[in-house]
Amino acid sequence: MKSTRSSLLTVTGIAGILLLSACGGQSSPTADASSTSASASASSPASDSSEETEVSTPTTRVALSYDGGIMIVDGRTMEMVDTVEKDGFLRLSQAGDNRHLAVANGNSYSLLDMGHWGQAHGDHSHYYSAKPTLSDWIWDSEETSHVISDNGKTAFFSDGSGSFEVVDPLTLTGDDKKTAAKDSIETKTVTLPEPHHGFAIPLPDDQYMVAVGNEDQRTGAAIVDENGKTVTKNNQCPGVHGEAIVANNTFTVGCEDGVLIYKNGEFTKVQAEESYARLGNQAGSHDSPIVLADYKTDKEAELERPEQFSLVNTETDSIQKVQLPEGVSYTFRSIARGPEGEALLLTTDGKLRAYDEETGEELASVDLMNSWTESEVWQEPRPAIWVQDDTAYVTDPATKKLHAVSLANIANGSMEDFAQLELPETPNEINGVSARDGVAPEAEGDEHDH
Repeated sequence: MKSTRSSLLTVTGIAGILLLSACGGQSSPTADASSTSASASASSPASDSSEETEVSTPTTRVALSYDGGIMIVDGRTMEMVDTVEKDGFLRLSQAGDNRHLAVANGNSYSLLDMGHWGQAHGDHSHYYSAKPTLSDWIWDSEETSHVISDNGKTAFFSDGSGSFEVVDPLTLTGDDKKTAAKDSIETKTVTLPEPHHGFAIPLPDDQYMVAVGNEDQRTGAAIVDENGKTVTKNNQCPGVHGEAIVANNTFTVGCEDGVLIYKNGEFTKVQAEESYARLGNQAGSHDSPIVLADYKTDKEAELERPEQFSLVNTETDSIQKVQLPEGVSYTFRSIARGPEGEALLLTTDGKLRAYDEETGEELASVDLMNSWTESEVWQEPRPAIWVQDDTAYVTDPATKKLHAVSLANIANGSMEDFAQLELPETPNEINGVSARDGVAPEAEGDEHDH
C-alpha cells in the first residue's frame, strides 16, 4: 500500500460554486463555497488501520487505474483517499456488491475493497468507511475478460479456458466486515465447449447468456444452464462482442451486422442497414428499454473512429443511427447513461454530450478538455467516464485530471463541470461504488472493447 499523495481540488467558477452547494446530495461532490480552490488532504479520510468507522453521510468512491496501481478518490469531496499499488495493465469491473471492484491483470482476478458501504437497518441505513484494500488472494484465470453482475450473481469470464466462475456477490464480505477469505467464497465453474473471447450474463433460474464461438470466430449467442448445457441459441450474430442489460429482464448482444435481443425466452435479430455495422460496445440501463451502442461501418479499418452512434430500442426491435458533427468521434471508454437514460458520449472535440435516448436529439454539452485523438493501442489511456446518479466522473489523461460534472439540468439544456481534481498519476480506466441504502447495484452495460 502506498500513502496518499497531495492533490488539488479546483471548483470552476462562481456558477460552479453555487451549483456545488445545490448538488449536495448523497453522491454529488461537495466543497467549501467560501473558496474557489483548496488543497486535498494528504491523509486518508478513514483510519490508517483497516477497521471501519461509522460515518453520517454516504458517499461515492471512484477508482482510477494507472500504470502501477489504482487511485481511490472520494467522489463527494473530490479528495484523494488512497493509492493501492499493483503491477500490470489493470481492468476495473463492478463485483456486484456495491463495495468491491474486480481487478483483472490478464491472468488473475483480485478484489478491491473500496472502503465505503451502506448497511440496511430497518427503515434506514448505516454507512461505514475504511481504508481501501486489495485482497491478498487471487482467482487464477486464463486470460481475464468480462465481469458481469445480474440476478444476484457475478460471473468472471476466462477467455483462454472458455469458462466462467460464478459467485454470490453478497458473500464477498466476511463476518468481520472485511473482504472474505478465498476459501469461504463458494464458486461454481461453468465450462463452455470451446475457448473464446466471451462473457456470461447471469439470468434467472440458474441460466446464463453467453457467446457462441471459438478462438477463430464468434457466431452468435446462447442460453446455457448451470452445467453449461445449451438451452437455446442463435447463430445470426457474426463477430459477437459487447452486451447490455436493460429493462424488463431484456438483454442485447452486439454483432458485426446489427444486434441480438433476448427477451421473454427468445432471441430476435435486428439487422443493421449496412452489411457491416459493428455495435460492439454497449451501455444499458435497468430502467430503460433502449441501449446506447457504437456504430462502426468500415470493415477494413485497423482502427475505425466512428462519427455516429446507435440507439437500440428493445421494445420496437429497431436501431436508430445518430450522426455526430463532422470530424468528431469517441471511444469504447467514452459512452455512458445519464440519470434519465440519456445517451452520454465523451467526444474527441473535448466535450461531454448528452442525447435524448428516444429521439437522438442532442440535449446539452459541456467543454471539459482540449481536443484529443484516440490511440491505436487500445490499452493506452484515453478520456473515460463513469456515472453515479446525477454526477458524471470524467478523466482527462493529458492533464491528469478528474472532472465532476453535474447532469441534473440536462433537461434544461445544460451540464456543469463543477469540480476538478489533479491526480498524482495518469488515469486509465474508471469505475466506482456508492453507498445507496445498503443495496448492491448490478451491472447494466459493457464498455469493453477487448
